[in-house]
Amino acid sequence: MAYEQLGVAGMTAGMKQTYSRMLLDRAKPNFIHAGHGLKDGIPRAGGRSLEWRRYERPGAATTALTEGTPGAVTQLTISNVQVTINQYGAYSQYTDVLDLQNYDPFIASFATMWGEQMGDTIDIVARNVMTAGTTVQYASTAASRGALGGSTSFRINYAEIREAAATLDVNDAKPLEDGKFLAFMHPYTKDEIFADSDILTSFQNAYDRGPTNPLATGEVGDFYGIRWLMTSNARVFASQGASGADVYATLVFGRQFYGEVDYEAMGSRMIVKPVGSAGTSDPLDQLGTHGWKAAYNAAILNQNWGVRIEHTVRLGAEGI
Repeated sequence: MAYEQLGVAGMTAGMKQTYSRMLLDRAKPNFIHAGHGLKDGIPRAGGRSLEWRRYERPGAATTALTEGTPGAVTQLTISNVQVTINQYGAYSQYTDVLDLQNYDPFIASFATMWGEQMGDTIDIVARNVMTAGTTVQYASTAASRGALGGSTSFRINYAEIREAAATLDVNDAKPLEDGKFLAFMHPYTKDEIFADSDILTSFQNAYDRGPTNPLATGEVGDFYGIRWLMTSNARVFASQGASGADVYATLVFGRQFYGEVDYEAMGSRMIVKPVGSAGTSDPLDQLGTHGWKAAYNAAILNQNWGVRIEHTVRLGAEGI
């Protein structure tokens, strides 16, 4: 019996490729948008909506009282923010043959994959709420999103960061628990930050020289009283700038800028229905399902405590 050479046409049926049991990693963003807000939950039998309330502080009473006269009544103002929870989820079916004969441990792989999708979904829901705030700072002299683009002056830089921090300070925003404001940025925004000479000089002068310096690690970390986190899930307004430029949103915010709510009695969970569990809807025990379900929403609690810097970058990207 003649054996054919490997790599040529007409390979014999016995010459199969090796099938690795190690599954490859998937590309996954950093899920950073959810988890930093004021958290609350709706109890069982509490409906779908939640309302946060705030008593607004009256202006300073600088008019002196007349002796024996109490003065005018001060009318207090109550502000409220309402949010309604939505459910999200996804699932897939698998067959009895796949369950018995599949080469990969697919149930465990599905669980990891669905967990990533659930995290991605909640992250984007939170991001879309946070980046819809009304406190907006357009880079340089731009007065609108549509005016951004066509010039390097519309990039993010040290001056834009200082302005955002000043806006939060003058609005009496409070830092988060670590004593710093928090910022979410796109990787292309990080590229811009490291291209700014004033920021580079600050890193050189404010940090120790050596392997822990941001210029060596490539991590922005803490800068100008702000802790910087990076994710490819950061908001990009695709083609909404001048001449179709992509506009990037860098979000800088303080404590209780936004709130997050879920159902106390219905947490996020994986749901597996094994083959044979469907009763008469699966009369031959052929199908099973694997998926996830989560109930979540977010809302901006104080528009003045978060600043969205809109700017362009030198590198291009598709909008999300």
